[in-house]
Amino acid sequence: MFGMLLYAKTDEAVLPNNSYKMSGNTISVKTLDLDCDFSEIANQLNKIVESHFGIEARC
Repeated sequence: MFGMLLYAKTDEAVLPNNSYKMSGNTISVKTLDLDCDFSEIANQLNKIVESHFGIEARC
Protein backbone atom coordinates (compact mmCIF):
# COMPACT_ATOMS: atom_id res chain seq x y z
CA MET A 1 0.00 0.00 0.00
CA PHE A 2 1.14 3.53 -0.72
CA GLY A 3 0.05 6.89 0.69
CA MET A 4 1.14 10.47 0.17
CA LEU A 5 0.70 13.73 2.07
CA LEU A 6 1.04 16.95 0.09
CA TYR A 7 1.89 20.13 1.97
CA ALA A 8 1.98 23.73 0.77
CA LYS A 9 5.47 25.25 0.92
CA THR A 10 6.01 27.84 3.64
CA ASP A 11 8.94 30.04 4.57
CA GLU A 12 10.19 27.46 7.10
CA ALA A 13 13.79 26.33 6.69
CA VAL A 14 12.86 22.62 6.87
CA LEU A 15 10.51 21.33 4.20
CA PRO A 16 8.91 17.89 4.45
CA ASN A 17 10.08 15.80 1.48
CA ASN A 18 10.63 12.20 2.45
CA SER A 19 9.31 8.65 2.29
CA TYR A 20 8.75 6.35 5.26
CA LYS A 21 8.04 2.64 5.64
CA MET A 22 5.40 1.81 8.25
CA SER A 23 4.29 -1.78 8.71
CA GLY A 24 5.41 -2.55 5.16
CA ASN A 25 3.52 0.42 3.69
CA THR A 26 5.20 3.41 2.07
CA ILE A 27 4.09 6.87 3.17
CA SER A 28 5.54 9.85 1.28
CA VAL A 29 5.48 13.48 2.31
CA LYS A 30 6.00 16.13 -0.36
CA THR A 31 5.96 19.92 -0.43
CA LEU A 32 4.44 21.93 -3.26
CA ASP A 33 5.29 25.55 -3.98
CA LEU A 34 1.88 27.13 -4.58
CA ASP A 35 3.28 30.65 -5.00
CA CYS A 36 3.75 30.28 -8.76
CA ASP A 37 1.80 29.92 -12.01
CA PHE A 38 -0.47 26.92 -12.31
CA SER A 39 1.72 25.51 -15.09
CA GLU A 40 4.61 25.28 -12.59
CA ILE A 41 2.37 23.67 -9.96
CA ALA A 42 1.30 21.12 -12.59
CA ASN A 43 4.97 20.52 -13.41
CA GLN A 44 5.74 19.85 -9.72
CA LEU A 45 2.83 17.39 -9.53
CA ASN A 46 3.94 15.65 -12.74
CA LYS A 47 7.43 15.17 -11.28
CA ILE A 48 5.92 13.58 -8.17
CA VAL A 49 3.84 11.21 -10.33
CA GLU A 50 6.85 10.25 -12.45
CA SER A 51 9.20 9.68 -9.50
CA HIS A 52 6.78 7.80 -7.24
CA PHE A 53 4.67 5.83 -9.67
CA GLY A 54 7.18 5.29 -12.44
CA ILE A 55 4.84 6.53 -15.15
CA GLU A 56 5.00 9.54 -17.41
CA ALA A 57 2.48 12.17 -16.40
CA ARG A 58 0.27 13.60 -19.13
CA CYS A 59 -0.62 17.24 -18.86
